[in-house]
Amino acid sequence: MKDKIFHNIWLKAISLVLAVILWLIVVNVSDPVVDTSYSDIPLTVTGTESLTGEGKVYEMTGGNTVTIAVSAKRSILESLSGDNFKAEADLSLYNAETGMVPVKVECNRYSDKIESMKSRTESVEVLVEDGLRKQFVITPEVSGEPAEGYIIGGVTTAENVVRISGRESVVSAISKVTAEVSVDGLDSDVNTSVDLKIYDEKGEQIKNNNLVKNISTVAISVEILATKELEVRYLYSGRPADGYTVSGELAGDIQTLVVAGRDQDLAKMNNLDIGGAYLDVTGLDETTEIEVDLEKVLPENISLVDKEHSTVTVSVPIEELVTKEITIARSAIKMSGLPGNMRSDILGEGGVNFEVTGVESAISALSVSEIKALVDWDAYMDEHNLAELPEGSYRLPLELTLPEGISAVKEVMVSIRITEKK
Repeated sequence: MKDKIFHNIWLKAISLVLAVILWLIVVNVSDPVVDTSYSDIPLTVTGTESLTGEGKVYEMTGGNTVTIAVSAKRSILESLSGDNFKAEADLSLYNAETGMVPVKVECNRYSDKIESMKSRTESVEVLVEDGLRKQFVITPEVSGEPAEGYIIGGVTTAENVVRISGRESVVSAISKVTAEVSVDGLDSDVNTSVDLKIYDEKGEQIKNNNLVKNISTVAISVEILATKELEVRYLYSGRPADGYTVSGELAGDIQTLVVAGRDQDLAKMNNLDIGGAYLDVTGLDETTEIEVDLEKVLPENISLVDKEHSTVTVSVPIEELVTKEITIARSAIKMSGLPGNMRSDILGEGGVNFEVTGVESAISALSVSEIKALVDWDAYMDEHNLAELPEGSYRLPLELTLPEGISAVKEVMVSIRITEKK
């Protein structure tokens, strides 16, 4: 058996080679018809005016490419590539009952020598509806939290509205259009451009490449503002009705306030004074609560952090004034600046009488011992340009030091005779 196999082995090898060569010659000479395919051939849509001219809008539901099956002689196929083929969907052939459009295939070389060619996707589905165009407000949406000590200020977009057109069923389902940006961890302003996002009423994003928008991106700016806590001070203006007074400190329902602004602006503020026209007590004759809009009190470049509590209620205590007659002994009146060689005598009988006024609680608690009375001769001499005091009688104002909340009804004058000491 071994001898039979290996007998004339070289002759057998040569015979095999000759057989292969002969087969190749036969194949190339006969040039048989074979099948092949070309994928990712772009699908061109034509005849659109047959639908758009009637106010319709179409949408291709399948892909934008097809695969073409081709039968031709080997020599022809070896000369062709996918670039030689074109696939076309003519919308003028749209079948309203089936919603389908046939796919037509063409070749720009050897078309007369191709046995057959056709798209493996013989028809494509086309959705056809009435067109709808609507205008939507662009809603800026900011996500994330800025760096500690900072808040989001104003948010603006370069465009406020977008016009969207497409199939009626899709456009009518749009609930809002947003421009979304993140400020997470930031401590400075954001200026960027973002893609618009479209949502339905359920909050689900609508991703439809067939919608036509007049703009697809928008520039958005977000202010990032520093914050600071300020002490609030209440300062009234004006005068209450005759016979009444502000009887104590004004009290508001907030003592501190957190505001926002640029760092350089906040550096100039340590407190917020609320007063002037906002706390005018003119004509008041009873304790009154005044509501103040904090937004109006703040400087233009400073804003509230808590905008839900933008008002403060201030209580202004008003009490009626009462009067009381006071008598102080002449010996209790001090002489200040009287030359050492002169002596003084307050003229008149008894003590010095005058009236004081204040709220009832203060007047009833007043003790004469709390009152200090002084005659200032230095001030008198300065006022009258006197270098020395000659003997004689003088009339000078009595300087009174009274407890807080109490005042003299009018200026108190005293008559004094001064003589030279012997």
